[in-house]
Amino acid sequence: MTCHYFNFKVLARWLIVLLLSLVFVSCSTRPPEQVDLNSQQHQAALANLSHWQIRGKFGFKGPEKKQSASISWEQNLEVYQLSLNSILGTSILSMQGDDKGASLTADDETYTGTNASELIWQITGWNIPVEHLPVWIKGQSLPRDKVILGEQGWITQLQPGCASCKGWLLNFSDYAKIKHLWLPHKIVLLHKANQVQITIKVNTWIVN
Repeated sequence: MTCHYFNFKVLARWLIVLLLSLVFVSCSTRPPEQVDLNSQQHQAALANLSHWQIRGKFGFKGPEKKQSASISWEQNLEVYQLSLNSILGTSILSMQGDDKGASLTADDETYTGTNASELIWQITGWNIPVEHLPVWIKGQSLPRDKVILGEQGWITQLQPGCASCKGWLLNFSDYAKIKHLWLPHKIVLLHKANQVQITIKVNTWIVN
């Protein structure tokens, strides 16, 4: 008969190593940051954010059209530059504009107009409230918008109050702190009457 003996010293060493590892992991894992924003101060800080960039994914789904793309948006005061590219990196469209008008380039043709939303509708058939996106993308509301706040103090849902954007409903999620600001990383715009859904997933925020 063969007897097997445990080496208790070796076992004790392994137990000590295991316990120390568990203690190290528990100490190195920080609890999630508790967020309790003053919503008015947060909105004021968002209003002061006038130079920013986002990069991420864009999805448009309508009754007859569906499009996925990478999105790049750069905002400098009233001036913006928007680019949508396919998965292969080819340009779907690029748009530059301000509060006075916009120009859009698609299929090597350039078009101009005084209303960015109407311009993108005429060229692509997409119903997108372009003029207000620079505000909404940040999780900021306009004066007549109706909002629902999360327990953290940021906006989770927004119903626009402007006459030109009736029917839209926006949902915000995946907030993360960029420098000193909490900014959404997922924005979903819904228009039930037009059967349109727009999804913007932000991978990168750059704020100045």
